[in-house]
Amino acid sequence: MTRPSVDVSILIPCYNQAAYLGDAIRSIEPGSHAIEVIVIDDGSTDGSSDVAASFVGVGCIRQRNQGLAAARNAGLDRATGRYVIFLDADDRLLPGAVERGARALDSHPACVMAFGRCVMMGPDGRHWPTSNLPRIDRDHHAALLRRNVIWMPAAAIFRREALIAVGGVAAGFDAAADYDLYLRITRRWLVHDHAEFVAAYRRHAGNMSRDASRMLRETLVVMRRHVPGDAALLEAWQQGCDRWRGFYGTQLVEEIRAHVRRREAIAAARKVMTLACWHPAGLIREITKKTRLVARRLTA
Repeated sequence: MTRPSVDVSILIPCYNQAAYLGDAIRSIEPGSHAIEVIVIDDGSTDGSSDVAASFVGVGCIRQRNQGLAAARNAGLDRATGRYVIFLDADDRLLPGAVERGARALDSHPACVMAFGRCVMMGPDGRHWPTSNLPRIDRDHHAALLRRNVIWMPAAAIFRREALIAVGGVAAGFDAAADYDLYLRITRRWLVHDHAEFVAAYRRHAGNMSRDASRMLRETLVVMRRHVPGDAALLEAWQQGCDRWRGFYGTQLVEEIRAHVRRREAIAAARKVMTLACWHPAGLIREITKKTRLVARRLTA
């Protein structure tokens, strides 16, 4: 008997996420589609590979630690499906996610990527109230320059040949590599926003997104890679840059304040330098606020 062709490859990069990996794998429901699940153990030391091996039919690639982009690309090299979903090891797919994603691409043959929405969940897996975002019906590249509505990789599904054509996931800015991929794809091809909830994004202390310094720096590195040549897109790009500086800059200021309260001078100084480099207006605004506060106290 010949092996059935694979419809969807689900690639799970994993670095020391053994505590969550089984939950991620169990969340996968193939529906009517032939799938393959490949875990990429990126040099874990916590038994992640053993967790993957405990599931029948789940493939596992073991490599030395090379980072998230390299792990995703290793999985892409092994994948054989027409479609690809990147599922982080600490996240979940929602019931029917594979079916919804594949159906979206099947029904939009001109599109190389389809995406929906995710629900937030806590470390214990309980879902949090999550607002939906309006569907994007056109001008997807401009919309994504302004704001990344794809909050987590598993909310998107790709045609594998498109991922190969753009060279896979770019290295050097793992915290924003998924955003860079969406921008590279929407710059070249049509995509479809089906706006359905398809995945759950787990928030916990180990999330890369909790590192405001890294998120600010690497997201703005991505934006610099996508400065539009088209003047019509320049306003959208500038709005996006301002949004990211405001979003992560505010978080970074709060972290700096916390370090100062705890008298952690070195950590505070490092983050002040990041703010000065990537969001100088935010630093100036914070210094101005502090100066006014001191002045009021002195004249009271």
